Amino acid sequence: MADETGTDAFDFNVDVKLAVKNNPSTSQFVNMTIQTVPPGATQLDGTWRGAPVFILSKGGTFAWDGRAGQEFAALTDGASGGLVVALQGFIGAPGKLPGRGKSGTGHALDPVTHEFREEITWKIT
Repeated sequence: MADETGTDAFDFNVDVKLAVKNNPSTSQFVNMTIQTVPPGATQLDGTWRGAPVFILSKGGTFAWDGRAGQEFAALTDGASGGLVVALQGFIGAPGKLPGRGKSGTGHALDPVTHEFREEITWKIT
């Protein structure tokens, strides 16, 4: 849905810095958005995009699960549909999406072969 300025308004719109855990100087940013976040929602889908550096994709969709014991975001490649990034601990207050400053760990995978590629860290900037 566009606002009066002609730009899209999102309830959730964050830039996330991803870095290779054993080589933090190798990093890239992805932008993650969810159009509408209904009150009390603990499972949502959104879109992500970013220039490929060490993640072998430039964008696609993501699934967020904020339920206790889950608390992750899974980013899939738009071209292949394969999982490329799993962000662990991707949660703010219990059952809420995370905000600026939140950080954690995760994994980068090959979207085609599904093989593990890198342990990563993430931080919302």
